[in-house]
Amino acid sequence: MGKALKQSWNAIMAENLIHDRGRGPELIGTRITVYNLLPHFLDPAATEEYICEQYRLTREQVAAARAYVLNNADVVLAEHMRIEERLSQGNPPEVIETARRIHQQLVNFKEWLREREASETERQFQRPTFSEWLANEEARSRDDR
Repeated sequence: MGKALKQSWNAIMAENLIHDRGRGPELIGTRITVYNLLPHFLDPAATEEYICEQYRLTREQVAAARAYVLNNADVVLAEHMRIEERLSQGNPPEVIETARRIHQQLVNFKEWLREREASETERQFQRPTFSEWLANEEARSRDDR
């Protein structure tokens, strides 16, 4: 197959197996973007077989992603650099605080379940829903005021 024909074939394959739903170009039927695969494409030790195995992709999907990257190298590499920069900055303080608060809420819920389970040894324990626990916590919070 000639070089021009092969490039054309790769472009058609990429077009049929890749779409953009707002997260960047991703393989149709997956949530895997070309940016997820780019580090593997840049690693000379990463084989196509390895990528297929790691992401549970077909050879055609990997080839389509590789073709997309090669046909749009400037755009893909520029966006990849922006992604890397954003990742290096870490989460903003408000996200960290929200995660800490939600984690503490989960810890409190688990403790409440343990206490409830321990106090109901005579009758069969039925796990409450998270909504029941949250209502109980809100009521207790109002009582503490």
